[in-house]
Amino acid sequence: MTYEVDEIAMPTSLDGPGGPQFLEYAAVSNAVENHALGTDVLSMAPAEMLAEYRDNPHRVRRHLVVREDRRIVARAMVTLRPHLPGNGAHLMVDVLPAHRGRGIGATLLEAAERIAVDAGAPVLKVGVAHSAASGGDRIASPTGFGDVAAHDDGVRFLTSHGYALEQITRISLLELGSAPRLEAPAPPDHRVVTWTGPTPDAWIADLAVLRTRMSTDAPSGALVELEDPWDAARIREHDERMAGSGRTALTAAVEHIPSGSLAGFSELVHSAAGPVAVQEDTLVLREHRGHRLGLLVKLAAADLLRRHAPDTQAIVTWNAEENRPMLDVNEAMGFSPIGYEGVWQRRALPGDGE
Repeated sequence: MTYEVDEIAMPTSLDGPGGPQFLEYAAVSNAVENHALGTDVLSMAPAEMLAEYRDNPHRVRRHLVVREDRRIVARAMVTLRPHLPGNGAHLMVDVLPAHRGRGIGATLLEAAERIAVDAGAPVLKVGVAHSAASGGDRIASPTGFGDVAAHDDGVRFLTSHGYALEQITRISLLELGSAPRLEAPAPPDHRVVTWTGPTPDAWIADLAVLRTRMSTDAPSGALVELEDPWDAARIREHDERMAGSGRTALTAAVEHIPSGSLAGFSELVHSAAGPVAVQEDTLVLREHRGHRLGLLVKLAAADLLRRHAPDTQAIVTWNAEENRPMLDVNEAMGFSPIGYEGVWQRRALPGDGE
């Protein structure tokens, strides 16, 4: 059986033209992730998802769907960064469990790959939430840390289409009500600074350095990851977009007092639409590691969240399985694994776009 793939545009609002269609699209995304992880703790509110899925000056996204009986049963998304073409494209393909095994996923993946290759992407990457079930045949990460079940739907689908597992990411949850209250005093010559919402002008240049270094200093295995430069204009655009989405960024950073520059930071994102805050980037510059600054900024960010949004129930975070220093920090704070995400990669081949 053949399936028709339609490309859809992101609506300007949930209440306007295209809004009901997007609600279906978002529901498919949440349903597939909930099924894989066995929990709905990562479900995104449609308004938050819409804010994330719109294009911005540094990211272009294309959205594809397959329908049955006029209802969306599968979706794909292609993410491209025009300023960084060598980094390739990120693809997502989600098919509702009841509609799998019919070739819908393969049809969508082929269409998504064609868009990516036509845009010049030299490599294709896919991040997929996988079942945390143990036992049975396993596929190990080439990093030497973590594995996934060979019988998992996403694993079977991606291996059958030529993708190779490159890295395992641990998804962890911190229940704030039962988390231990740790203390991590700032070491000599360091102090913690925090802010809520847009980045203060005094720290924009330093934060641009830290965000740029996220693309080079964070573990990435054999994934193709090029330096992704940030500057003051990009920081401001990011902050404005975040504020316009109804979410609030909560940032804790550590200043190296002798140099007057930031040595690390941790950012949480809170939304009034849900009880779970999302841990975004956390980084300590390589040249400042070894002083427990990662624990310092993560604890400071969690405390800022408790003050700003005391009804928040939990924090969710993603970390590479080989990133033992950060996993040690998380475990000390009380984070527990709730699932795993495989990051898969395939080099674009001649004829992929044909």
